[in-house]
Amino acid sequence: MIRKGWPYFEGYPFPERFVQLDGLSIHYVDEGYGGRPILMVHGNPTWSYIWRRLIPPISMAHRAIAMDLMGFGKSDKPNPILHDFPHHARIVSGFIQSLGLRNIVLLVHDWGGPFAMHYAARHPENVAGVILMNTFLTTDFRIPPSVASKITPAIIKDASVHPDQISEPTMEAYWAPFQDEESKRVYKAFPTMFPDSLTHPSYKPLKEVEQSLPNLKVPALLLWGTARSGTIYPEKISKMIPNSKLCTVKAGHFVQEDEPQEVEKLVMKFLEENKL
Repeated sequence: MIRKGWPYFEGYPFPERFVQLDGLSIHYVDEGYGGRPILMVHGNPTWSYIWRRLIPPISMAHRAIAMDLMGFGKSDKPNPILHDFPHHARIVSGFIQSLGLRNIVLLVHDWGGPFAMHYAARHPENVAGVILMNTFLTTDFRIPPSVASKITPAIIKDASVHPDQISEPTMEAYWAPFQDEESKRVYKAFPTMFPDSLTHPSYKPLKEVEQSLPNLKVPALLLWGTARSGTIYPEKISKMIPNSKLCTVKAGHFVQEDEPQEVEKLVMKFLEENKL
């Protein structure tokens, strides 16, 4: 059942599905019936809508699954104090277990990266491949305060290399989950989740992710928009992951919106070449 107040979003015709985790209703898209499950996990301040162009081509030969993190998209909004690394990572892990997903490929962006890779660190036997897009997987990653203060859905267009390609209906879709001040607390909480000390709640799980990267033994693609951030960080991550492939794209942080055709081409090529 479509929730009251949720409009139809162009390019996002997918039926709603929900699973109950930690007392929260977690929304997800589940398209395609054959092949390996490809789990897409978004970051801040987006939702599963960011994967709308990738879901159809992936679902032609795979099971394409795109979840909304708690507090985002059509998922329930928890108590704001629950917005920390351990809780979000537990929801992602619980989602995979609840749906009984096996031999998955993780396709992740932004904060979806560390949450999903935390699962990979603990369950490497259930991960067949990873595709990393403009994410952060080390404890030393920081964003400038000037950038952190501007993280609202507006940054999706403001940070774009091709803002003219991001339409007003697209931005309305990104703003749709945040209709009041209470709902906006989720994206405001994320900049505080970067660990600034050894006792920060994110430090230990993110360190676990970081230390697991050299042990990753599955095909790995780093697909990175580097037009604004450069190549230093993705090159660092690529060197940490054995036999990973780094593909840079002339795009901003939200690479799926900036260069959707190039992203689709590189993702599908990676899946095909690695027989995933």
